[in-house]
Amino acid sequence: MKFVFYHQKRSVFSCVKKPVISLDFSKIICYDYIVKEGINLKFEIDFDNLTDENVYTIFGVDGNESEALNDIYLELFELLGKESMLKIYKHYHGDKLDLPMRLYRHEFVADLAKPEKDRRERAKIARAGGYTAKSIENFLNKRKKEDDE
Repeated sequence: MKFVFYHQKRSVFSCVKKPVISLDFSKIICYDYIVKEGINLKFEIDFDNLTDENVYTIFGVDGNESEALNDIYLELFELLGKESMLKIYKHYHGDKLDLPMRLYRHEFVADLAKPEKDRRERAKIARAGGYTAKSIENFLNKRKKEDDE
């Protein structure tokens, strides 16, 4: 197994031996011959202060996304890019997202259609919002009855 680390000068180094975990389990320490510089160096990764972007870089995921990322994150990466995919991961990982079929709220579309007197125009507004004209009419009638009571 090969572990990739980045030096302060942003040069890539390779650690071919397994890293040694320090006794406090908060850092990985790799003692190995560093190929690029040809010298023995000690690299530490502080897991308490890592960001998702740092892990992405340390794990060498750039250009290797199809092998590294889970399917849903790969799809998000392809659709939205790295930064947006990592934001979604940060805020929603572990959650199951159930996204509605319609982007706009029923009430919002009904409020837009309400001022229109012509039913055909209301139908166009309803369809543009992903609803049927009948559902918008029913919602407006229901709201009118509630207001009258």
